[in-house]
Amino acid sequence: MGITRYNSNPVLTKENVPFRVNSIFNAGAVKFKDDYLLLCRVEMPNGRSSFVLAKSKDGFTFEVDPKPCLSPEDHKEFYEFVEWGIEDARITRIKNKYYLTYTGYSNYMPLVMLAETEDFKDFEIIGPITEPSNKDCALFPEKIDGFYWKMDRPSNESRNYIWVNKSPDLLHWGDHKFLLGPTPGTWEADKVGGSTPPIKTKEGWLLLYHGVRGFGISGDIYKISVMLLDIKKPWRILGRSKEPILMPEMNYERIGDVGNVVFTNGWVVDDNGAVKIYYSGADSNICLATTTVDYLLSLCI
Repeated sequence: MGITRYNSNPVLTKENVPFRVNSIFNAGAVKFKDDYLLLCRVEMPNGRSSFVLAKSKDGFTFEVDPKPCLSPEDHKEFYEFVEWGIEDARITRIKNKYYLTYTGYSNYMPLVMLAETEDFKDFEIIGPITEPSNKDCALFPEKIDGFYWKMDRPSNESRNYIWVNKSPDLLHWGDHKFLLGPTPGTWEADKVGGSTPPIKTKEGWLLLYHGVRGFGISGDIYKISVMLLDIKKPWRILGRSKEPILMPEMNYERIGDVGNVVFTNGWVVDDNGAVKIYYSGADSNICLATTTVDYLLSLCI
């Protein structure tokens, strides 16, 4: 099957938002009851980001809510960590709750925030679960040997690597293990980061990740790839695609607020193994690509 772009991409642009925004992009995704839900990042006119929900019955045609569902101001005692915006949510269902991991921006640099919800109407802000600088965090959807696990990307000016770590309670994290770093001379030469929350398959934990290569004054190029992790030892890579599965090719991926970027932090796997990857082009829209779990597994060699 390969990877197929939806022929009516983008599925959402700022023209689809019923209130004034600079852009809509980088959506977490989940199937909730009978709806596909996207938790979209919207950059507000003041330049700071909030989250808004978009809903769909078929996963292709979405309607955006009339106002944001979560903003920096909603964080109350945690506001100092998100004063400059909240960005790029990943959504993981664990039992009957949905957990959001997302980036909080402030004078303290980026860090990972955690919130939970049961209905996507009321959100409980749990607070920061990393120190700065850290982002690109996603939870695994079930415990492994009695512990919660997450991946994230602690970083500084020269280190942008993916790590995994575990927790007994979602608050206290440790046993940090290195997962993946950049590969010099390739499409992921400068940095890598986790993209989607992992899904459990017959072969192991499957997830998408992004890689970046810089071209000086021309800027960075963001591409998407796939990897497979050991089901019991999620710091062990069993295989990954030798080439990116999605790269900036279309005008809506090359031209925008940040050119030459494809970036995903949300996907939905249907019961039949079909996969809908919700990604953004050039930090300016939300697009869709379809594939299957079996095809993605076949690339992890």
